[in-house]
Amino acid sequence: MKIAIDCHTLEVENWAGKEQVLFNFLLSLKANDKINDYILYCRRQVLKAADWPQRWQIKSWQLPSPLWQLIVLLHCLIQKVDVLVAPCAYLLPAINVFCANVVILHDVTTIIPDIAPTHKLGIKIKEKLFLRLALRRAKVIIAVSEHTKKDAVKYFNIAPNKIGVIYPGCRFNQSLISLDILAAEKLSEHHLPLEFILFVGTLEPRKNLNNLILAYKQLHDRQKAIPSLLIVGKKGWYYQDIFNLVATNNLTNKVVFAGYLPNELLPYLYNKALVTVYPSLYEGFGLPALEAMACGSPVIATNTSSVSEVTGQAAILVNPYSVDEIADAMHKVLTSPDLQQTMRKQGLQQAAQFSWLNFVQSFLTIINQITK
Repeated sequence: MKIAIDCHTLEVENWAGKEQVLFNFLLSLKANDKINDYILYCRRQVLKAADWPQRWQIKSWQLPSPLWQLIVLLHCLIQKVDVLVAPCAYLLPAINVFCANVVILHDVTTIIPDIAPTHKLGIKIKEKLFLRLALRRAKVIIAVSEHTKKDAVKYFNIAPNKIGVIYPGCRFNQSLISLDILAAEKLSEHHLPLEFILFVGTLEPRKNLNNLILAYKQLHDRQKAIPSLLIVGKKGWYYQDIFNLVATNNLTNKVVFAGYLPNELLPYLYNKALVTVYPSLYEGFGLPALEAMACGSPVIATNTSSVSEVTGQAAILVNPYSVDEIADAMHKVLTSPDLQQTMRKQGLQQAAQFSWLNFVQSFLTIINQITK
C-alpha cells in the first residue's frame, strides 16, 4: 500500500503539540511498519531523505500554498497513492478526490463558541472553510480523544461510526525520572531555578495563564517563600496581557518566562518540577500533562474537555475558571511531600498506558480496513 502524509506543518520553527505528535508518529511508523510505502510531503526540506527508509519518498516543493497543494495532489495521482493522511492541516483532504482521505483530528477549538474567541481571526476563517469539508470528505477520521470525537459529532454532525479514537503516545523515556542530579545540572546550564512550579505550553489565551498567575499571586500573598513559577513555551497570540499581569502584580522576580526550550531539556524540567500545572480552558488531548506524568511530575490539570482521559485518577483536576481552586490545589501539593510522591507514582503508571506502538498499530488496522 502507498500512503501519503502531509508534513508541511513541520516547517514551523518551534514545534507545538500537533507538530510533536506528527513527528513522533512518523518515527513510530519508521520503526514499526516494514510493509507499506510512504510519501512525506513538505514545502521545505525539513526532513532529510537519509533519515528515513529507502522505500520512503520525501518530496519538498518550496511553492506558494495553492500551487503546492495542486502539485501534491497531482503527485498523488501519478504515484497511485492509496491513502492521503492529513495529521495537522485540512486543505488537502478538503480538495482531494484522487484517493481515500484520513484526517487526524486534534481538536475543534476554532468552532466551539466559548473557545473560538481565543483564536486569531485568520485561523478561525481558515478552519471554518476547510475543516468541515475535510471531515465530510474523509473516509475515516482519527480523533486523539473521546472528547474530540464527541465535539466532531456535535459541531459537524459527523456519524460516530466514521470516527475512531486513538490516543497518542509519549515521546519521553520514563527511565529519566531517576536522573535527578543530571536534571539539576541541566537546569543550571540554562540559568533556570532549581525549585519551581512548572507550566509548559504556548502563550495564548486558551492556555489560561492569566488565572494561573492570579492563583500564584494568592500563594505568594499567603507565604512569600514559595518556589518560582516557571513558564516554558513560545509566544503565541494575545500574549502581552500575560506579561502585563505579572508586572501589575509585582511578580517579575518570581515568574520566569523561559521561552521555547529544546525538547531534550523538557524531561529534566518535568522531573525536577515540584508540580506541573495545566489549567487550560480546552484541550483536544493534553500532551504536556501526559509528558509531565511520564517524567515523574505531580500534575494539576483542568477538569474540562479531554484532559481527564489523559490523567485518569493520577492528577488533581480543577475548574480552570476558578482562581481559588487552582491556588488551593497548588498549596495542597506544595505542602505535602507525601502527596507529591504518591502523585509521581500514580502518574508514571497512568502515562505507561499511552504508547506510540499502539497508536501505529491501531492506525494501520484502520488503514487496512478502509482500503480492502
